[in-house]
Amino acid sequence: MRKQREVNIQKNIITMGRIKGIPNKVTAQVKQKLEELIDGIVNSIDIDVLDTNQKIKMLQISLQYCLPRLQASTMNKVVEDVPLFIED
Repeated sequence: MRKQREVNIQKNIITMGRIKGIPNKVTAQVKQKLEELIDGIVNSIDIDVLDTNQKIKMLQISLQYCLPRLQASTMNKVVEDVPLFIED
């Protein structure tokens, strides 16, 4: 970190803020606190108390964060129609 700043100072370039590649400390702290909060909430949920609709809704929401999203794809293959019957 110091080497990058020294190089920038030697080149007479004034850098503002954090250097590229160095994580933002506040963002890391907020992310850690949110993870702790979410872990606490998830651990406090009593699944036995939930009815079927609530369980399905919870599963639906949580799967969005677990499964990768599929990208849309297109097929450019041309398919020719083949006649079912051949007329003589």
